[in-house]
Amino acid sequence: MKSLLLALTVLVSSASFAQDSTQVVKVKPPRIVTKLQFGQSYQLEDLELKFVEVLQDSRCPKNVNCVWAGEVIVLVDVIENGKKSDQKKLTLSPTSHLQNLLGNLFTSEVVTISGFNVLPYPVSGIKTKVEDYYIQLDIRKPKE
Repeated sequence: MKSLLLALTVLVSSASFAQDSTQVVKVKPPRIVTKLQFGQSYQLEDLELKFVEVLQDSRCPKNVNCVWAGEVIVLVDVIENGKKSDQKKLTLSPTSHLQNLLGNLFTSEVVTISGFNVLPYPVSGIKTKVEDYYIQLDIRKPKE
């Protein structure tokens, strides 16, 4: 009798927690993350992005207590069909990616490219060489 009662309880419990099979699942567009090294270019068909300058890096170094987290500001040239069409100033703070704030570099009907992060992150007592900097790019193509 106890085993029958236990089986009935398990059956009722599992039926009450069953998921609705008509639930709609939203799919995010495909995402690619790539690295754009200082002085280098990222090419995508007729579009080229070139990391040209680090204007400022005031981010609070690791192992240091700061009042302000700081930010890093970089310049990226946008080149379309071989001609410079724009220069974007990308400003990112250490918490930008946590707040989902991506610095938009280029948007079209076929792709959106944003700066996701700038690395390396400063370390107390170590001077970062400009050639060591790189931008993590977030590239999203609409669902095809």
